[in-house]
Amino acid sequence: MPPKLCGKCDKTVYPTEELKCLDKVWHKGCFKCEICNMTLNMKNYKGYDKLPYCTAHYPTTKHTAVADTPEIRRIQENTKIQSNIQYHAEFEKQKGKKTDIAEDPEMMRVKKNMEVISNVSYHGDKERREQMEQARPAEQLEGGRNVRSNPGRIADMEPAMEPAGGTPYSNRNSASARQVYDSNVGKGQPAQQAYQPPAQSYQPPPQAYQPPPPANPAPAAGKGMVCQAMYDYDAADADEVSFREGDKIVFCQPIDAGWMEGTVERTGKRGMLPSNYVEKMN
Repeated sequence: MPPKLCGKCDKTVYPTEELKCLDKVWHKGCFKCEICNMTLNMKNYKGYDKLPYCTAHYPTTKHTAVADTPEIRRIQENTKIQSNIQYHAEFEKQKGKKTDIAEDPEMMRVKKNMEVISNVSYHGDKERREQMEQARPAEQLEGGRNVRSNPGRIADMEPAMEPAGGTPYSNRNSASARQVYDSNVGKGQPAQQAYQPPAQSYQPPPQAYQPPPPANPAPAAGKGMVCQAMYDYDAADADEVSFREGDKIVFCQPIDAGWMEGTVERTGKRGMLPSNYVEKMN
């Protein structure tokens, strides 16, 4: 059997000083860093190309520059085309699909406010339509022309027929209608009075009904700004208050365009409430 030679000094290595590492046999004193010649052991060495190195002088690997050949450019272009095709395929697949968005507390509050505003607008339009129906005049539109509720008779609009004895002018010139004079009495009076046309029975149409203006309630003294609830409201958060239609809210303080703070006079509870659910009384 040939003797074992050291990988550093190429001398015979005996079993008492033998160290096997990196597919070679070393003297324990010859197992050193190739750069700084520091003695190494099995715990602190790093091998590179079957040679021992310390941590500080271990060779770092570097990328090898590859020449930009026509074949490589062709491969890069094909890769880019395949990426575009895959992207457009995924884009077409996602068309017509909706993306679910998680509802956070802020989005839920905005959504609820929009529902409240829609309800208030609907009830306001309904009340205005009802007031317009009550204020509609008695004259109704029928067949494209106005019809009065009490138009009267056509005969009442025409002059009365002449009496059989002739017209008042001819009677005045007749012998029976001559004036009589007396020197003692003075100038006489005509035998007949002037002609009076018959009274008309035409009645003008009734005036349109005008509802009386709503009475303004007297402001509540010592209660600050007072509002009255137009609709029922149930509190959605711990800092809100519930109330019913007709409740009075006292000591109101506006917070922003859509909310205010107040005390429900019926329950004595105070908190936030939507300002479009109430109307100001003072």
